[in-house]
Amino acid sequence: MRGFVEVQPMTSGHASSKRRIDSAADVLLVVLSSAIVTIALVAVFCRYALNHSRFWSDEVVRYLVVWFTFLGAAIALRNREHIRVEYFVELLPGRVRRFVEMRMLSGVLVFHLAMLVLGFLWVWETRGTSTSALKWPLNWFFCAAPPTSALGGAQNSLAQRSSSASTARRTFGSPLGRAGPGASHARDRRAYSRG
Repeated sequence: MRGFVEVQPMTSGHASSKRRIDSAADVLLVVLSSAIVTIALVAVFCRYALNHSRFWSDEVVRYLVVWFTFLGAAIALRNREHIRVEYFVELLPGRVRRFVEMRMLSGVLVFHLAMLVLGFLWVWETRGTSTSALKWPLNWFFCAAPPTSALGGAQNSLAQRSSSASTARRTFGSPLGRAGPGASHARDRRAYSRG
């Protein structure tokens, strides 16, 4: 078939590595959110019930939120839950739609590569500085950008790989290739209601 993209299936070793990384990211996000809530509640209790403020709580929560945000963005990318307008893309013919989707995913990958490089530069530039309350190295907190950008970029590459295969199947081998606007939303709703 002309234009069909052949995608090799993920080997069991790659799939199990991906599952372990995904599980570790999910667990880390839960730990971060639990720590943020716990520290904030303890700080409020100490401030208003005991009339004694914890000097370190605001700073720790602030930097945990930085890690939480970057990791949450990578997980949202993995689950394809970022805001995306698909209406106009779905109006396009199959081949053009595939081209546009691949360019969008490529743009996201370029963004993650830029965040990876700029994150390393920012961590390097902030070396030697410390936080105001705890005097911890400030660049520890900015270390969130490089690993989460690498994780997001890797997940984007996998999404691009699977998207090219599913788009090719829809375009060349399935009646869904000619589905109208909103078809992917209907498929998502059906898959969600079954799961």
